[in-house]
Amino acid sequence: MLNRAIQPTVNPIDHIDIVQAEKRMLSNGIPVYFVDAGTQDVVKIDFVFEAGTWFQTKNLVASICNSMLEEGSQNYPASGIAEKFDFYGAYIQLVVDQNQGFINVISLGKHLPAILDVTEDILKRPVFPEHEFQVLIAKNKQKFLFENEKVRTLCQKKFTQVMFGDAHPYAINNKLEDFDLISREDILQFYHSFYHSGNCQILVAGKVDPEYSGVLNLLDAYFGGDDWASPSARGPILIPEYAICPDPQKRHWVEKANSIQSAIRVGKNWVPKTHSDYHALSVLSTILGGYFGSRLMANIREDKGYTYGIGSFVLTLKKASYLVISAEVGNENVEPTLTEIKAEMKKLQTDPVSDNELETVKSYLLGEFLRDFDGPFALAASFKAINDFGLDYSFYDQYLKVLRNITGEELMLLAKQYLNPEECYTVVAGSKEN
Repeated sequence: MLNRAIQPTVNPIDHIDIVQAEKRMLSNGIPVYFVDAGTQDVVKIDFVFEAGTWFQTKNLVASICNSMLEEGSQNYPASGIAEKFDFYGAYIQLVVDQNQGFINVISLGKHLPAILDVTEDILKRPVFPEHEFQVLIAKNKQKFLFENEKVRTLCQKKFTQVMFGDAHPYAINNKLEDFDLISREDILQFYHSFYHSGNCQILVAGKVDPEYSGVLNLLDAYFGGDDWASPSARGPILIPEYAICPDPQKRHWVEKANSIQSAIRVGKNWVPKTHSDYHALSVLSTILGGYFGSRLMANIREDKGYTYGIGSFVLTLKKASYLVISAEVGNENVEPTLTEIKAEMKKLQTDPVSDNELETVKSYLLGEFLRDFDGPFALAASFKAINDFGLDYSFYDQYLKVLRNITGEELMLLAKQYLNPEECYTVVAGSKEN
């Protein structure tokens, strides 16, 4: 019988065999990346375009253009698109970030022909109806007004502006009047400039046949032609460059009258994914505030009771990276919280992380790492996380190596180099009167 008084043997994980993406090409040159994994007859297809806010010349154009794609096409009204996806139990999601626009589709493999038929019409032949455009503008305007009543929204907006400068695409600088300054013609121009085969890559994840012929043939039939190529006169897409112009002032306040809480953001520029210290610094930022047992949580939530939650995370973008610590606290606890954040950063600079704490963090990060490759969709996301930065799967091998070998003394040296409170920007949004 099993003796439950004896602890099971714990074996270290030295290597993980990751199902890697395979690259194919459609007839018109669109790259297609396949992650063949999973046992269920489900396929996720991501159409990715370099069409994020980085490329817009007016605020809101990138996001409104992306959202309008499902508001009607040549052969399907908006209701017809929704009914088609509902009938086949499929799912479509349209998303825009700072650099890219996405059309993500999930479907049973047996229904892919029907789903790709409507997806083709959405991508190639959207009509951008005026009425739906005005309705979408009105809905987004109301959402904007609602979100800007929240101190965390005001704080994050100001923080990005302070970090990058008001005119930089990574700064959140949308204003209410922006909704009245964009037109359907702006959306059409953005669509024709960026949503075409010359600016597309496709990522497929799920149960696909070993030679990829079935799904690949379908994709080639619907998207491999020249009927949605960019006009030759337009040439290749030129990626604009923007200078980062951080504010010389390190501390900023955003007044929000009558708020009972204040939002805090503390952060600084960080190293890119390609940097040799990136993996080690991910361990350091986790110790600081990257999980529930972190230094910031233990001190500011558990010990002081200033907040329900505080954490640090690194946002890695194509053209920049930054570390940010975020929390919401009572107005009376703003200064004590900022003092404790600074103190925790200083402790990491002066005292090596103990072996016990470091082992706990390593175990946590290893668990999160395994989760990042659990299932076909996670595998596809992990591939995209390196492919977007020109990296390969050795990135993950290097991460495991760093995770196994890093020491408390090495983390202390990194903290001295990268975690100086004096280099951080601090933004607080709330009411000074309460």
